[in-house]
Amino acid sequence: MGLLVRAILRATVWASGVFYRVERVGPDLPSGPIFIVTNHPNMLMDPLLSIWAARRRVRALAKAPLFEIPVFGGILRSLGTLPLYRVQDDPDQLHRNKLAFQETVDSLAAGDALLTFPEGKSHSEPALAPLKSGVARMTLAAEEEKDWRLGVKVVPIGLAYHRRHRFRSRVVVGIGDPIAVSDWSEAYKTDRATAIRSLKRAISKGLEERTLNLSAEGDRQLVETADLLYARARDEVGWRERQPLQERLPRLQRLAKVFAWLKVSDPERWERLARRLRGHQRTLELLGSGEADVPPRYEAGRVAHYVLREGLQLGLVMPAAAMGLAAWYLPYLATGFYCKLVKPDNDMAATVKLLTAVVVFPVAHAGWIALAASLGGWPAALAVAIALPPLGLIALRWLDRREEVWEDVRLFFQVIRRPRLRDRLSERRQALADELDSLEAAWNSARQNAEAEERRVS
Repeated sequence: MGLLVRAILRATVWASGVFYRVERVGPDLPSGPIFIVTNHPNMLMDPLLSIWAARRRVRALAKAPLFEIPVFGGILRSLGTLPLYRVQDDPDQLHRNKLAFQETVDSLAAGDALLTFPEGKSHSEPALAPLKSGVARMTLAAEEEKDWRLGVKVVPIGLAYHRRHRFRSRVVVGIGDPIAVSDWSEAYKTDRATAIRSLKRAISKGLEERTLNLSAEGDRQLVETADLLYARARDEVGWRERQPLQERLPRLQRLAKVFAWLKVSDPERWERLARRLRGHQRTLELLGSGEADVPPRYEAGRVAHYVLREGLQLGLVMPAAAMGLAAWYLPYLATGFYCKLVKPDNDMAATVKLLTAVVVFPVAHAGWIALAASLGGWPAALAVAIALPPLGLIALRWLDRREEVWEDVRLFFQVIRRPRLRDRLSERRQALADELDSLEAAWNSARQNAEAEERRVS
């Protein structure tokens, strides 16, 4: 049972890396006892991606009610998951946390990697929720019990999703620098409560540095629009370039902070800026732009060369991609249909799609194998069994590239039809980029003044 469950887990972790285009950034996790802490905006996808990025065996901590779910609870036990008893679940069970804590200490003493979510919940909020103090309390107490020789490190892993509910959208898995718990030993001996708060702040800072935190969900599109237009107006990114999310993330984080400050300090200026950004985005959508943008001018020869080159490459791969699409398109539709049927919350949508796919796709695979066996015998069945998975991956890559090429070509022809719109777009882009420069300078000045005042007071 344990081996089967672990095989299913590995397959599901791999599937999460197919569901998203994952970008892993940061150092490898250290050896020895570590406590991985991750933000939690996307239900089951968050632990799967964290395990995928860890590249070592991980034991998770999960809330106790999950262990009572039929079948699922048995799976959690088979994986060595540790239960946590929360007051909001059942106050009468809190005494059992003593046993859970001892299991945690023993696991760390054995050099294990543990995983938990210090926000204490999966949620759809656009920013980190306030962290619970459990990780700080457990790791400090574990180090104290082992006379500060355990060597536990807390490793923040931040998950930044582009469109978390969408298949083949991007996600950055950012691994932070390890936080050595023993650095708080003297503070813990002097004042436990203060040391716990200090370590919790360090953990929170580690997660904030690797996630995108917005003041409102409605700001997400505005921040992304501002980032793309600014990077292109300042020649930081090519007009057709789809920059990896990990390279965009620092700019997105900075803009999110600037926008949050502007909302509070000058609401009227914020509303004017938001209207201009929305107008810019509507113009891009009218031209058929997604992540690409409209260059100041097109060179017909270069455009023709691009279309011929990309069209030839897509055409060469099309037969294999078509076979992959024919085999896997109906199972893909089934996952979307089931998700629409159950109507999950935003933080559950990707999980529902993935779990449906983990069931539907193997069934479809087995069905194709059986059909091949009935028509051509076991040689045909073996060929189908081996060929279908890579054909599906080829189809995915083909579709990703076809979407980008089609967007570029459509954008080119729309601009030819609306040359004046392109000129207005260029002028607006430059004006908005200048406005963003001005805002960032004002934000930096306000931040420096606040830091100077804080130092003066302290």
